[in-house]
Amino acid sequence: MAAQTCTPVVDGVHYIQWIHTLFGDCVYGWQECISLLLGYLSILCWLNAQMPQVIKNYRLQDAESLSFTFLTVWLTGDVANFIGCILTGQMDFQVYLSIYFILVDTVLCLQWLYYVKYPTNWIRAMFNPTIRAALRKEEEQLLVKDDVPRYQSTSPSSSRTLLAIGFLFTLSYMSPETSELSSLATHDATASWDDRDLWIGRFFAWVCTCLYLSSRVPQIYLNFKRRSVEGLAMTMFLSAAAGNFTYTLGIFTNPHQTRQTLLEAVPYILGSAGTLCFDATIYIQNLLYNNNTQEKRNAVERLLEA
Repeated sequence: MAAQTCTPVVDGVHYIQWIHTLFGDCVYGWQECISLLLGYLSILCWLNAQMPQVIKNYRLQDAESLSFTFLTVWLTGDVANFIGCILTGQMDFQVYLSIYFILVDTVLCLQWLYYVKYPTNWIRAMFNPTIRAALRKEEEQLLVKDDVPRYQSTSPSSSRTLLAIGFLFTLSYMSPETSELSSLATHDATASWDDRDLWIGRFFAWVCTCLYLSSRVPQIYLNFKRRSVEGLAMTMFLSAAAGNFTYTLGIFTNPHQTRQTLLEAVPYILGSAGTLCFDATIYIQNLLYNNNTQEKRNAVERLLEA
């Protein structure tokens, strides 16, 4: 594919050559440059946000410090964010971030199920003789008692049900039948289809905002209930706050924003800027509960014994 070429001068402003060389974007003027760099900085912050928690869960072989409601609401919000970004025509870096969010959120949810919900699953049993022995003993007891198999689910998760409904609802509007109908429709009908997609995008954008603003509440409550933040990677929330801050600034500093595009971006701005206060609350909890960790207790015991 041929490299994108930039018009040397637009409205008397020369394009910034080094940005085109590094990122392949045609950028004119300092304001557009700042907006672009803030967008990439937001991506950088988010690339380093959830991975420390994924790594910490793996090292501890546990994810009990995380609220599963927090994770599923976060994942559902990111799915709604992705759909809304596509249908309302948001900037490219917003779409790229939403895809990455979904992938990492899915990994965190799978870790919680793997370490907390089903701690004696057959995958862990393959690498841990203790778990393998415990799993074999449970299976023998189930055979003796002739009980219902332990992996049979009795009721679906409400969060997963909501996510499934969202996917089905989206797919119903993104099916091939839509394109076939639009090709046979008149110009007015095509416009109405576009309007419908736009309103669907707005719906998912506001759903995303509500989910983002409420996602931290279960985690904050769990921290308060445990009186501890042990097991949480605080870099996840600090990086998330930095990512949300630069994300919001990247939208506001874009010189191509109009009143209409800013109105379309309102839910994304609220969803990002609004979560900063919740991230600050979790950071305050870290300062309050930081002494109540197993590592600190072990250190104190060693000092007392010495």
